[in-house]
Amino acid sequence: MRLDEIVSQAGLSDSVVMSNHDGQKLTPREMVRAHAYPVLAAISTLSLVAIAVLQVPGAVKVHRYNLCIDEQVRLRQATNLIGQDGPGKLIYLKAVKHCEGL
Repeated sequence: MRLDEIVSQAGLSDSVVMSNHDGQKLTPREMVRAHAYPVLAAISTLSLVAIAVLQVPGAVKVHRYNLCIDEQVRLRQATNLIGQDGPGKLIYLKAVKHCEGL
C-alpha cells in the first residue's frame, strides 16, 4: 500500500501527514527549520541541568552554615549569658561570629 492510499483511507488531509522526502534534497533553509527546535530544546535542557548542578555547592555551604548557627545558639542558650533572658540577638550574633570564623 502506498502512503497516498493510506492517507485517503484514514480520511487524513495531506497537510497532516509529513512526507519523508525520499529522493528529495532539502535546501539549507529547510534543514535549519527542521532541526532548529530539537537543537534549541537540547541546548535549553543542558543549560538547565548545568545551572542546577552549579547550585549544589552553594546549597551545601548554606546548609552547613545553618547547622553551625543552630548548634551555636543551642550551646550558648545552655550557658545562660548574663543580661540575656532567652534566645535573642546577642546569642545569635555570637553564633554568627563563631560560624564566620571571626
